[in-house]
Amino acid sequence: MKVLHIAECAGGVDKYLSMLLPLLRGRFEQVFICSGNYDVARYHKIADRVYQLDMKQTFSPFRVAEEVRILRRLIAQETPDIVYCHSSFAGALGRLACIGQNVKVVYNPHGWAFNMLSKSLFTRFTYLIIERLLARVTDRIVCISEAEYKSALKKRICSDGKLTVIMNGIRVSEVEDAVPVSREELGFSEDDYVIGMVGRLVPQKAPDTFIKAGKLIKENIPNAVFVIVGDGEKTQWVKEYARKNGLKVYITGWVNNPYSYMKTFDLAVLLSRWEGFGLSIAEYMAAGKNVIATNVDALPTLIEDGVDGLLVDVDSPEDVKDKALYLYSHPEEAEAMKEKARQKAGRQFDINRVADQHAGLFTGLFAE
Repeated sequence: MKVLHIAECAGGVDKYLSMLLPLLRGRFEQVFICSGNYDVARYHKIADRVYQLDMKQTFSPFRVAEEVRILRRLIAQETPDIVYCHSSFAGALGRLACIGQNVKVVYNPHGWAFNMLSKSLFTRFTYLIIERLLARVTDRIVCISEAEYKSALKKRICSDGKLTVIMNGIRVSEVEDAVPVSREELGFSEDDYVIGMVGRLVPQKAPDTFIKAGKLIKENIPNAVFVIVGDGEKTQWVKEYARKNGLKVYITGWVNNPYSYMKTFDLAVLLSRWEGFGLSIAEYMAAGKNVIATNVDALPTLIEDGVDGLLVDVDSPEDVKDKALYLYSHPEEAEAMKEKARQKAGRQFDINRVADQHAGLFTGLFAE
Protein backbone atom coordinates (compact mmCIF):
# COMPACT_ATOMS: atom_id res chain seq x y z
CA MET A 1 0.00 0.00 0.00
CA LYS A 2 1.29 3.46 -0.90
CA VAL A 3 0.66 6.49 1.32
CA LEU A 4 1.36 9.99 0.04
CA HIS A 5 1.83 12.62 2.77
CA ILE A 6 1.35 16.36 2.11
CA ALA A 7 2.64 18.96 4.60
CA GLU A 8 3.12 22.72 4.38
CA CYS A 9 3.36 23.89 8.00
CA ALA A 10 6.54 22.82 9.82
CA GLY A 11 7.12 23.19 13.58
CA GLY A 12 5.15 20.58 15.48
CA VAL A 13 3.95 18.92 12.27
CA ASP A 14 7.55 18.44 11.15
CA LYS A 15 8.41 16.89 14.50
CA TYR A 16 5.37 14.60 14.31
CA LEU A 17 6.18 13.38 10.81
CA SER A 18 9.88 12.91 11.49
CA MET A 19 8.92 10.46 14.25
CA LEU A 20 5.98 8.77 12.50
CA LEU A 21 7.34 8.12 8.99
CA PRO A 22 10.32 5.95 10.03
CA LEU A 23 7.97 3.69 12.02
CA LEU A 24 5.62 3.29 9.05
CA ARG A 25 8.44 2.59 6.62
CA GLY A 26 8.50 -1.08 5.74
CA ARG A 27 4.78 -1.40 6.36
CA PHE A 28 3.84 1.06 3.59
CA GLU A 29 5.51 2.72 0.63
CA GLN A 30 5.66 6.40 1.55
CA VAL A 31 5.88 9.52 -0.60
CA PHE A 32 6.35 12.92 1.01
CA ILE A 33 5.36 16.26 -0.56
CA CYS A 34 6.39 19.27 1.49
CA SER A 35 6.89 23.03 1.39
CA GLY A 36 10.15 24.94 1.59
CA ASN A 37 9.79 24.95 5.38
CA TYR A 38 11.16 21.40 5.52
CA ASP A 39 14.67 19.94 5.48
CA VAL A 40 14.24 17.56 2.56
CA ALA A 41 17.61 15.87 3.13
CA ARG A 42 16.27 14.46 6.39
CA TYR A 43 13.10 13.16 4.74
CA HIS A 44 14.98 11.47 1.91
CA LYS A 45 16.26 9.13 4.63
CA ILE A 46 12.80 8.21 5.96
CA ALA A 47 10.51 8.33 2.91
CA ASP A 48 10.74 6.46 -0.40
CA ARG A 49 10.42 9.66 -2.47
CA VAL A 50 10.31 13.34 -1.56
CA TYR A 51 9.03 16.33 -3.54
CA GLN A 52 9.54 19.89 -2.31
CA LEU A 53 7.10 22.47 -3.68
CA ASP A 54 6.75 26.22 -3.33
CA MET A 55 3.66 25.86 -1.14
CA LYS A 56 2.80 29.03 0.73
CA GLN A 57 -0.25 29.96 2.77
CA THR A 58 -2.39 32.35 0.76
CA PHE A 59 -5.98 33.31 0.13
CA SER A 60 -5.24 34.19 -3.51
CA PRO A 61 -7.50 31.98 -5.65
CA PHE A 62 -4.97 32.05 -8.50
CA ARG A 63 -2.13 30.88 -6.26
CA VAL A 64 -4.30 28.19 -4.67
CA ALA A 65 -5.42 26.94 -8.08
CA GLU A 66 -1.80 26.67 -9.27
CA GLU A 67 -0.70 24.75 -6.16
CA VAL A 68 -3.69 22.41 -6.47
CA ARG A 69 -2.84 21.81 -10.13
CA ILE A 70 0.73 20.80 -9.27
CA LEU A 71 -0.45 18.50 -6.48
CA ARG A 72 -3.00 16.85 -8.78
CA ARG A 73 -0.26 16.11 -11.28
CA LEU A 74 1.98 14.53 -8.62
CA ILE A 75 -0.87 12.49 -7.16
CA ALA A 76 -1.78 11.20 -10.62
CA GLN A 77 1.89 10.40 -11.25
CA GLU A 78 2.37 8.51 -7.95
CA THR A 79 -1.07 6.79 -7.89
CA PRO A 80 -1.14 6.37 -4.09
CA ASP A 81 -3.76 4.35 -2.29
CA ILE A 82 -4.05 7.00 0.43
CA VAL A 83 -3.32 10.72 0.49
CA TYR A 84 -2.67 11.93 4.04
CA CYS A 85 -2.86 15.73 4.45
CA HIS A 86 -1.28 17.39 7.49
CA SER A 87 -2.43 20.75 8.94
CA SER A 88 -5.04 23.20 7.67
CA PHE A 89 -3.47 24.70 4.55
CA ALA A 90 -2.00 21.46 3.21
CA GLY A 91 -5.31 19.87 4.17
CA ALA A 92 -7.20 22.28 1.94
CA LEU A 93 -4.80 22.02 -1.02
CA GLY A 94 -4.42 18.25 -0.80
CA ARG A 95 -8.12 17.50 -0.50
CA LEU A 96 -8.99 19.78 -3.41
CA ALA A 97 -6.29 18.04 -5.46
CA CYS A 98 -7.80 14.63 -4.65
CA ILE A 99 -11.28 15.43 -5.98
CA GLY A 100 -12.02 13.05 -8.84
CA GLN A 101 -8.94 10.91 -8.18
CA ASN A 102 -9.27 7.30 -7.09
CA VAL A 103 -7.66 7.64 -3.65
CA LYS A 104 -8.67 7.46 -0.02
CA VAL A 105 -8.22 10.82 1.71
CA VAL A 106 -7.08 11.18 5.33
CA TYR A 107 -6.69 14.57 7.01
CA ASN A 108 -5.02 15.57 10.28
CA PRO A 109 -5.49 19.27 11.18
CA HIS A 110 -2.92 19.03 14.02
CA GLY A 111 -5.09 21.52 15.90
CA TRP A 112 -8.20 23.15 14.42
CA ALA A 113 -7.43 26.57 12.90
CA PHE A 114 -10.90 27.83 13.87
CA ASN A 115 -9.91 27.46 17.54
CA MET A 116 -6.80 29.66 17.26
CA LEU A 117 -7.56 32.78 19.28
CA SER A 118 -4.80 34.75 17.53
CA LYS A 119 -6.97 34.77 14.40
CA SER A 120 -9.77 37.30 13.87
CA LEU A 121 -13.35 36.15 14.35
CA PHE A 122 -13.94 36.44 10.58
CA THR A 123 -10.84 34.36 9.77
CA ARG A 124 -11.83 31.65 12.26
CA PHE A 125 -15.34 31.54 10.80
CA THR A 126 -13.86 31.24 7.29
CA TYR A 127 -11.70 28.30 8.42
CA LEU A 128 -14.76 26.68 9.98
CA ILE A 129 -16.77 26.86 6.75
CA ILE A 130 -13.83 25.53 4.72
CA GLU A 131 -13.41 22.59 7.11
CA ARG A 132 -17.12 21.71 6.89
CA LEU A 133 -17.07 21.80 3.09
CA LEU A 134 -13.86 19.81 2.64
CA ALA A 135 -14.92 17.18 5.19
CA ARG A 136 -17.38 16.01 2.52
CA VAL A 137 -14.47 14.85 0.32
CA THR A 138 -12.49 13.32 3.20
CA ASP A 139 -12.64 9.65 4.15
CA ARG A 140 -11.23 10.02 7.65
CA ILE A 141 -10.19 12.92 9.90
CA VAL A 142 -7.55 12.20 12.55
CA CYS A 143 -7.90 14.16 15.81
CA ILE A 144 -4.75 14.34 17.93
CA SER A 145 -6.68 14.63 21.21
CA GLU A 146 -10.12 14.04 22.69
CA ALA A 147 -10.51 17.81 22.89
CA GLU A 148 -10.02 18.13 19.11
CA TYR A 149 -12.55 15.35 18.55
CA LYS A 150 -15.15 17.02 20.77
CA SER A 151 -14.50 20.35 19.07
CA ALA A 152 -15.13 18.78 15.65
CA LEU A 153 -18.48 17.42 16.81
CA LYS A 154 -19.46 20.66 18.53
CA LYS A 155 -18.68 22.69 15.39
CA ARG A 156 -20.45 20.10 13.18
CA ILE A 157 -17.40 19.51 10.97
CA CYS A 158 -18.61 16.05 9.97
CA SER A 159 -20.35 12.96 11.28
CA ASP A 160 -18.83 11.02 14.15
CA GLY A 161 -18.09 8.11 11.81
CA LYS A 162 -15.48 10.12 9.90
CA LEU A 163 -13.52 11.03 13.05
CA THR A 164 -10.71 8.97 14.55
CA VAL A 165 -8.78 9.92 17.69
CA ILE A 166 -5.07 9.08 17.55
CA MET A 167 -3.47 10.88 20.45
CA ASN A 168 -0.13 12.45 19.74
CA GLY A 169 3.07 10.77 20.84
CA ILE A 170 6.80 11.17 21.41
CA ARG A 171 9.94 9.04 21.42
CA VAL A 172 9.82 8.35 25.14
CA SER A 173 13.20 6.60 25.17
CA GLU A 174 14.84 9.59 23.47
CA VAL A 175 13.65 11.88 26.26
CA GLU A 176 14.70 9.42 28.95
CA ASP A 177 18.18 8.97 27.44
CA ALA A 178 18.90 12.68 26.93
CA VAL A 179 21.98 13.95 28.76
CA PRO A 180 21.21 17.09 30.80
CA VAL A 181 22.95 20.35 30.00
CA SER A 182 25.10 21.33 32.97
CA ARG A 183 23.79 24.10 35.17
CA GLU A 184 27.20 25.71 35.01
CA GLU A 185 26.74 26.09 31.25
CA LEU A 186 23.50 27.96 31.91
CA GLY A 187 25.11 30.18 34.52
CA PHE A 188 23.15 28.56 37.37
CA SER A 189 24.30 26.93 40.60
CA GLU A 190 23.36 23.44 41.79
CA ASP A 191 21.20 24.99 44.52
CA ASP A 192 19.06 27.01 42.10
CA TYR A 193 15.42 26.02 41.58
CA VAL A 194 15.07 25.85 37.78
CA ILE A 195 11.65 26.59 36.28
CA GLY A 196 11.43 26.10 32.53
CA MET A 197 9.19 26.01 29.51
CA VAL A 198 9.72 24.54 26.05
CA GLY A 199 7.92 26.37 23.26
CA ARG A 200 7.90 29.26 20.86
CA LEU A 201 7.89 32.74 22.37
CA VAL A 202 4.60 33.68 20.74
CA PRO A 203 1.23 34.75 22.20
CA GLN A 204 -0.23 31.23 22.01
CA LYS A 205 2.40 29.85 24.42
CA ALA A 206 2.01 32.83 26.81
CA PRO A 207 5.69 33.54 27.62
CA ASP A 208 4.44 36.83 29.12
CA THR A 209 2.40 34.91 31.70
CA PHE A 210 5.40 32.65 32.35
CA ILE A 211 7.79 35.50 33.14
CA LYS A 212 5.20 37.47 35.14
CA ALA A 213 4.61 34.37 37.22
CA GLY A 214 8.39 34.14 37.54
CA LYS A 215 8.49 37.56 39.21
CA LEU A 216 5.94 36.42 41.79
CA ILE A 217 7.71 33.10 42.34
CA LYS A 218 11.08 34.83 42.79
CA GLU A 219 9.61 36.92 45.62
CA ASN A 220 8.85 33.67 47.50
CA ILE A 221 11.68 31.42 46.24
CA PRO A 222 14.80 33.59 46.12
CA ASN A 223 16.88 30.92 44.34
CA ALA A 224 14.37 30.53 41.49
CA VAL A 225 15.85 30.85 37.99
CA PHE A 226 14.18 30.44 34.61
CA VAL A 227 14.83 28.74 31.26
CA ILE A 228 12.90 29.11 28.00
CA VAL A 229 13.79 26.62 25.29
CA GLY A 230 12.73 28.31 22.06
CA ASP A 231 12.57 31.63 20.26
CA GLY A 232 9.96 33.92 18.77
CA GLU A 233 8.49 37.39 18.50
CA LYS A 234 8.21 37.91 22.29
CA THR A 235 11.88 37.16 23.01
CA GLN A 236 13.03 40.76 23.44
CA TRP A 237 9.97 41.64 25.51
CA VAL A 238 10.68 38.75 27.89
CA LYS A 239 14.36 39.70 28.18
CA GLU A 240 13.49 43.32 28.96
CA TYR A 241 10.88 42.33 31.56
CA ALA A 242 13.38 39.99 33.21
CA ARG A 243 16.07 42.70 33.27
CA LYS A 244 13.75 45.27 34.83
CA ASN A 245 12.61 42.83 37.52
CA GLY A 246 15.97 41.27 38.36
CA LEU A 247 15.09 37.80 37.07
CA LYS A 248 17.73 35.35 35.93
CA VAL A 249 16.45 33.98 32.60
CA TYR A 250 18.27 31.83 30.04
CA ILE A 251 16.65 31.75 26.57
CA THR A 252 18.20 29.09 24.36
CA GLY A 253 16.87 30.12 20.96
CA TRP A 254 16.25 27.28 18.51
CA VAL A 255 18.19 24.18 19.56
CA ASN A 256 18.48 20.59 18.34
CA ASN A 257 18.61 19.13 21.84
CA PRO A 258 15.60 20.53 23.75
CA TYR A 259 15.39 17.40 25.91
CA SER A 260 18.85 18.05 27.33
CA TYR A 261 17.70 21.47 28.56
CA MET A 262 14.43 20.02 29.79
CA LYS A 263 16.35 17.55 31.93
CA THR A 264 17.79 20.47 33.96
CA PHE A 265 14.32 21.69 35.02
CA ASP A 266 13.01 21.23 38.55
CA LEU A 267 9.59 22.41 37.38
CA ALA A 268 8.26 22.35 33.80
CA VAL A 269 5.53 24.74 32.71
CA LEU A 270 3.24 25.15 29.67
CA LEU A 271 0.83 28.08 29.94
CA SER A 272 -0.73 28.02 26.46
CA ARG A 273 -3.84 30.07 25.72
CA TRP A 274 -5.02 27.36 23.32
CA GLU A 275 -3.54 23.98 22.47
CA GLY A 276 -4.49 21.17 20.08
CA PHE A 277 -2.46 18.67 22.07
CA GLY A 278 0.53 20.03 23.98
CA LEU A 279 3.43 17.76 23.04
CA SER A 280 5.64 19.42 25.64
CA ILE A 281 3.46 17.98 28.40
CA ALA A 282 4.17 14.42 27.25
CA GLU A 283 7.87 15.27 27.02
CA TYR A 284 7.93 16.82 30.49
CA MET A 285 6.31 13.69 31.89
CA ALA A 286 8.73 11.36 30.13
CA ALA A 287 11.59 13.44 31.56
CA GLY A 288 10.17 12.84 35.05
CA LYS A 289 9.39 16.48 35.80
CA ASN A 290 6.72 18.18 37.85
CA VAL A 291 4.30 19.82 35.44
CA ILE A 292 2.09 22.90 35.61
CA ALA A 293 -0.17 23.64 32.62
CA THR A 294 -3.21 25.71 31.78
CA ASN A 295 -6.66 24.19 32.04
CA VAL A 296 -7.48 24.72 28.37
CA ASP A 297 -8.40 22.60 25.31
CA ALA A 298 -6.45 19.31 25.25
CA LEU A 299 -4.19 19.97 28.26
CA PRO A 300 -6.61 18.76 30.97
CA THR A 301 -7.02 15.51 29.01
CA LEU A 302 -3.27 14.90 29.39
CA ILE A 303 -2.94 15.87 33.05
CA GLU A 304 -4.93 14.50 35.96
CA ASP A 305 -4.95 17.55 38.20
CA GLY A 306 -3.32 16.90 41.55
CA VAL A 307 -2.27 13.37 40.55
CA ASP A 308 0.42 13.66 37.85
CA GLY A 309 0.49 17.43 37.40
CA LEU A 310 -1.25 20.66 38.31
CA LEU A 311 -3.62 22.79 36.23
CA VAL A 312 -3.96 26.58 36.40
CA ASP A 313 -6.26 29.20 34.93
CA VAL A 314 -5.29 30.83 31.63
CA ASP A 315 -3.46 34.16 31.99
CA SER A 316 -3.13 33.84 35.77
CA PRO A 317 0.45 34.41 37.01
CA GLU A 318 -0.90 34.30 40.58
CA ASP A 319 -2.30 30.80 40.08
CA VAL A 320 1.01 29.64 38.58
CA LYS A 321 2.86 31.11 41.56
CA ASP A 322 0.58 29.35 44.06
CA LYS A 323 0.98 25.95 42.38
CA ALA A 324 4.74 26.37 42.04
CA LEU A 325 5.03 27.22 45.75
CA TYR A 326 2.95 24.17 46.63
CA LEU A 327 5.30 21.84 44.74
CA TYR A 328 8.38 23.56 46.16
CA SER A 329 7.16 23.29 49.75
CA HIS A 330 5.70 19.75 49.47
CA PRO A 331 8.63 17.65 48.15
CA GLU A 332 7.09 14.27 48.96
CA GLU A 333 3.86 15.05 47.10
CA ALA A 334 5.88 16.55 44.24
CA GLU A 335 8.00 13.41 43.96
CA ALA A 336 4.90 11.19 43.85
CA MET A 337 3.42 13.32 41.03
CA LYS A 338 6.66 13.07 39.03
CA GLU A 339 6.69 9.30 39.24
CA LYS A 340 3.06 8.99 38.16
CA ALA A 341 3.70 11.36 35.26
CA ARG A 342 6.71 9.33 34.15
CA GLN A 343 4.69 6.11 34.19
CA LYS A 344 1.86 7.73 32.23
CA ALA A 345 4.26 8.91 29.51
CA GLY A 346 5.53 5.39 28.92
CA ARG A 347 2.04 3.96 28.95
CA GLN A 348 0.11 6.50 26.84
CA PHE A 349 2.39 8.77 24.83
CA ASP A 350 4.88 6.52 23.03
CA ILE A 351 5.11 7.18 19.27
CA ASN A 352 5.07 3.44 18.52
CA ARG A 353 1.45 3.38 19.62
CA VAL A 354 0.73 6.27 17.22
CA ALA A 355 2.31 4.33 14.34
CA ASP A 356 0.35 1.16 15.14
CA GLN A 357 -2.92 3.10 15.22
CA HIS A 358 -2.14 4.71 11.87
CA ALA A 359 -1.35 1.32 10.34
CA GLY A 360 -4.70 0.06 11.57
CA LEU A 361 -6.45 3.13 10.19
CA PHE A 362 -4.85 2.82 6.75
CA THR A 363 -5.61 -0.88 6.31
CA GLY A 364 -9.07 -0.44 7.80
CA LEU A 365 -10.03 2.10 5.12
CA PHE A 366 -9.98 -0.70 2.55
CA ALA A 367 -11.92 -3.14 4.71
CA GLU A 368 -14.97 -0.91 5.06
